[in-house]
Amino acid sequence: MFKNYFKVAFRNLLRHKGYSLINISGLAIGMTACLLILYFVNYEKSYDRFHKNSDRIYRLRYERSDQAGGAVRFASCCPPAGLRIRQKFPEVEKVVRLFRYKAAVSNQDDRSLSQPGNNFIEERMYFAEPGLFGIFKYAFITGDPLNGLKEPNTAFVSESTAKKYFGSRNPMGQILSVDKKTSYRITGVFKDIPPNSHLKFDILLSYQNLLQKFGKDVEDSWGDSGWYTYLLLKPHTDIKTLEKKIAALVEAEFGEALRQYKLTCELPLQPLNDIHLTSHYMLEFENNGDRDTVNFLSILAVFIIVIAWVNYINLSTARALTRAREVGLRKVSGASRSQLMMQFFSETVILNFFAALFALFLVILFLPLFRQVTGTPVEYGIWAQPWFWLTVFTMFVVGVFFSGLYPVMALTSFQPVTVLKGKLGNAARGISLRKALIVFQFVMALAMLISTFTVFRQLQYMKNQELGFRLDNTLVIRAPRVRDASFGSRLQTFKELILKNPEISHFSVATDVPGKQVWWDAGGITRKGADDNKNYQIVGIDYDYIPLFNLKMVAGRNFSREFPSDSSALILNETASQWLGFPGSAAAIGQQVDYWGKMYTIVGVLKDYHQQSVKQAFEPHIFRFMPTGRDVRGLFVLKMNAQNTAPNLVEIKKQFDEFFPGNPFEYYFLDEYYNQQYQSDELFGTVFAIFSFLAIFVTSLGILGLSSFMVAQRTKEIAIRKVMGADVPGIALSLAKDFLLLIILSFVIALPVTYFGIEHWLESFAMRMSLSVGLFLLPLLLVILITGLTISLHVIKAAMNNPVDNIRDE
Repeated sequence: MFKNYFKVAFRNLLRHKGYSLINISGLAIGMTACLLILYFVNYEKSYDRFHKNSDRIYRLRYERSDQAGGAVRFASCCPPAGLRIRQKFPEVEKVVRLFRYKAAVSNQDDRSLSQPGNNFIEERMYFAEPGLFGIFKYAFITGDPLNGLKEPNTAFVSESTAKKYFGSRNPMGQILSVDKKTSYRITGVFKDIPPNSHLKFDILLSYQNLLQKFGKDVEDSWGDSGWYTYLLLKPHTDIKTLEKKIAALVEAEFGEALRQYKLTCELPLQPLNDIHLTSHYMLEFENNGDRDTVNFLSILAVFIIVIAWVNYINLSTARALTRAREVGLRKVSGASRSQLMMQFFSETVILNFFAALFALFLVILFLPLFRQVTGTPVEYGIWAQPWFWLTVFTMFVVGVFFSGLYPVMALTSFQPVTVLKGKLGNAARGISLRKALIVFQFVMALAMLISTFTVFRQLQYMKNQELGFRLDNTLVIRAPRVRDASFGSRLQTFKELILKNPEISHFSVATDVPGKQVWWDAGGITRKGADDNKNYQIVGIDYDYIPLFNLKMVAGRNFSREFPSDSSALILNETASQWLGFPGSAAAIGQQVDYWGKMYTIVGVLKDYHQQSVKQAFEPHIFRFMPTGRDVRGLFVLKMNAQNTAPNLVEIKKQFDEFFPGNPFEYYFLDEYYNQQYQSDELFGTVFAIFSFLAIFVTSLGILGLSSFMVAQRTKEIAIRKVMGADVPGIALSLAKDFLLLIILSFVIALPVTYFGIEHWLESFAMRMSLSVGLFLLPLLLVILITGLTISLHVIKAAMNNPVDNIRDE
């Protein structure tokens, strides 16, 4: 019996190829969009969950606040916190600390490098305590993961890093040189860190060398930050109680100093599994994801598949007229309603099955492009994920019953006598349900179009804002890390030689450039005679920084060679001037500032500029005169002629290698670097736009289904109108009124919901666009246009038929 059901169902679908193709395509596109969105969502949610005890691992952060409520929130912590917690709190099973260290690294024997004559700046290198692999379950290849870093001058390297420096040679026992100063013997090799880890490292150095570098007194420095601290808690530890105990520890050991500087300090615990989607603090390892974006895309995935199921209901209902006589004949022949339901459900099963197969084909086809757009790594394979196959199975099963139930119930409810006469009951309940479904689709289409336009308008608005500095044609080179006593004189000669090139107009040395939050944060800075205390961001610059970026002075002057005392001078931005309590920029000039017990004189005030994207508010910046950068963290900044970039780069590299041998030549262009800040917003906009238009396409199939149903019901009305002299446009317009009313109703529903959603989203931007009427009306007009074109296909076809043929049945 079941075999016969499926055989008849399959023949039925083949007999009506156009209907079957539309249904299968609509369902397949909805399933594909849903699966691809969930692929991205599940990847974002998978961060750090591969660790065995990820639910018991917490990161200890550092937050410092001043009297005015200004706070600095770090992803890292202070060095003594982890040490004291390890010693005093038994509910903490393990503690590990890391310190990030960017440096020039080379194989001690340069001839064995995989790229002879080169060395590398390692961005993912850390000093780490030996217990790291006792908390994090990264795969280890060779060596002792728990004890291999206990001795000074030892190092672990990743598998790919070992190949980079040693090729096919065994890396164990080999030597790496860091900044040409310290040699480290490799005692372990680990597999490359998975891409869905918030903590990624290529080289780990012994923590003992960090203590040698800074001195053991650093272990008592509660004011420092930069130590990433992770705790593995014992099962069933009460987090709130532990945080109170940590607060009491801070008060006991650091409270007096905090009160002296009028500061407060907190060390909150952050769950490991929450870091990637919720953590956006200073000194993050990399840009993290966004939980709101992930949740919003999850909702979008559900809406798209529901829209596809709704389309199936509308299309199946539209076909009811063509199946009415079939149902009537089957009932007259003795078929029961349950048998008819099985027959029609068989068609639904076959159709959903082919839709699922087609969806899997589309996933294979578009997955590489989707990965490229979203940046999802190849290593996160979609086919090996249990959730993927569970989702496919769930969509198939739910789709069969959800999308098939109403059409099957409607088809099997026809009365034989009525349908054999060619009539189909025009039940108000059925019409109301179909209209409600199409209103739902219109609401979704309008909401997604409005949201898509808003995202791109806001991005365009931000990029068109005046940044307050010149971004174009700016080359940034990492300053040499390998230095000796002659570095200052060599730098001056190098600078003079570079500036002889007529294609290069400016050369500056600085600790930071625009594009990211300034890494150098300092409290304990007050106006002379004041006792307030706030946190400021410090930028070390030279004479040429301000003219290179074309920054505007609102009061005072730039650092100048005519004033040798500028080594004890400061330049503020407008926000820092306000924070220090000066009534105006001019009032700050000549005033003194207590900077950690040393008096500095303010010589200038800069107009605020956007150090970070315009999404962020202005922050207080203090500029110090540092002609060679700070320590070894400086940057060389050059303003170039854009016409001859390639030959200029070749010449600059040649001179750099000559003056600073043993240092990698690493550079970037500031406009590309600065615009990286918009990548997450652009990604959200792109992904949202792609799937919004896919949802609208699927919605148009739903419109096609409803218009087909309405035109089929009103065929005789169209014929009579035509006989009475009505033209085709007039007939089309009269039938389109129903859809226009549905669109207007949908717009009324979508408008307040979308408006408040957009307002909530825009609250995260310091500079945001204003909402205009056109932003809402344009999607409305677009939906009306798409609907009109879709309806016209059926209406024109029906109106062009011979009216005699349509009336003859009666």
